[in-house]
Amino acid sequence: MALDTALSGELLTYNRVINNAELYDDGCLRIEHASYYIAYKGKVISLPRKEFLIVSRLAKSAERTVKSEELWHYAWGSGAVFNARSLRVHIHRLRRELAPYCVKIESMINVGYRLSLESRNGHNVLTSLLTSAVCLSAIAGFFC
Repeated sequence: MALDTALSGELLTYNRVINNAELYDDGCLRIEHASYYIAYKGKVISLPRKEFLIVSRLAKSAERTVKSEELWHYAWGSGAVFNARSLRVHIHRLRRELAPYCVKIESMINVGYRLSLESRNGHNVLTSLLTSAVCLSAIAGFFC
C-alpha cells in the first residue's frame, strides 16, 4: 500500500508538469502562466515581464528545446522582428537570476534554449521522477 501511495504521488507530480498547460509544478519550481507567478519552494521570484514570459514558455516544454524565434515571438509578440542579441541578453539575466534556485537554461547552439532542472545533488528532477516511478512500479509488480 505504501508503494502505491508513493508511486501515485510521483506520478501526480509528473502529470502536473506535463499535462497542465496553465501550471508548471515539479515540487520545487511552480509557474502559474496566466497569473505571472513563479516561486521556488514557496519563495516568490520576481522577474520582469519579458523574462517571465521566456521562462514560462520554456517551462511549457521543460527538458525540450524551444527555438529562439519561438521564444522571441512568445515574449514580444508575433509582429516583433526577431533580435537574437536581445534574446541572449535576457537569457543571460535569467540564468543569473535563477541560478540560486537550481534552474538552468541550456543553450542549443543555432537552435534555441531549454529549461533544465537539477536537484540539489545534481540529478535531473524529471528524470528522477520517471526513474522513481518505473522502479516503484517494478517493485510493486514483483511483490504482487
